[in-house]
Amino acid sequence: IEKDDPVKSDSLPESMESGTESWMADVHGRSVAISENLRKLSDKIKKSLNALKIGKYGKCESCGKHIEVARLFAMPTATLCVVCSKKPGKKS
Repeated sequence: IEKDDPVKSDSLPESMESGTESWMADVHGRSVAISENLRKLSDKIKKSLNALKIGKYGKCESCGKHIEVARLFAMPTATLCVVCSKKPGKKS
């Protein structure tokens, strides 16, 4: 992703066509957003693998009950059961 980010490229032309700067800003913004999303997903996967290793995978971090199997199939990195995930201020 960083390789395709025009802002981080060493080969920018000295004179650019009209609209190139806005295109570069758009592509750069998308690259940053994708990189951040991938980093967050990687962190969630590592956390889930660690929970699996210590025997806590599939248990709700809020109430301690088992997370629904269908929820884990749909979202393997879920850390909350459906009930707890719907409580205000909760994510995952």
